[in-house]
Amino acid sequence: MSHREVLESELQRFQLDLPDSQKLALARYCDELVHWNRKINLTGLSGANMVRRLVVEPVWVGLRLKPGGTLVDIGSGNGSPAIPLHIVSRLDRTHLIEGRTKRAAFLRHLAASLKLSRLAVHHARFEEEAPTLRSPDWITLQGVALSPDVIDSIRQISSGTTTVVWITAGAETPADCVQVLEVPVTGTQVFLLRLDHS
Repeated sequence: MSHREVLESELQRFQLDLPDSQKLALARYCDELVHWNRKINLTGLSGANMVRRLVVEPVWVGLRLKPGGTLVDIGSGNGSPAIPLHIVSRLDRTHLIEGRTKRAAFLRHLAASLKLSRLAVHHARFEEEAPTLRSPDWITLQGVALSPDVIDSIRQISSGTTTVVWITAGAETPADCVQVLEVPVTGTQVFLLRLDHS
């Protein structure tokens, strides 16, 4: 079964509908992820589980939150959630922050092969890159711990209107959380935070 067919099936499970152009881009993202995963460790997931967790969950989040403006994704690694969010949302600019060289190369390849304009890949640790990224509208994290250092770096670049979107499973509700969403089917939690700047 092709990634396009798996994607169609999973979108139906989540009761989501997308334009054909977006479905094609998301299926190609899956193809690239599997291809590169043979060379560098991008994910331990495969098949429908990979499509569900790394693609359809972020699509659900994107359609629910409808992010616009500028998005910064911390620890972009395999491209999720930033690539699916960028494909289905009307973002002016998306910044992917990845400290590991091979993963940053994968992300740059994705941006070029999927023709994702308005998307920039930064090969750096977030704490180092943070001073160059001012007042994004959205900050996303998935598979990244909300450590005090990460929180401090987020606070440096965020404003009172910046929404932090932390996609995780089985975590305690963090401080500064203003809303919790639960992804249907999987039960993955999405914590929306507004950091206190006082």
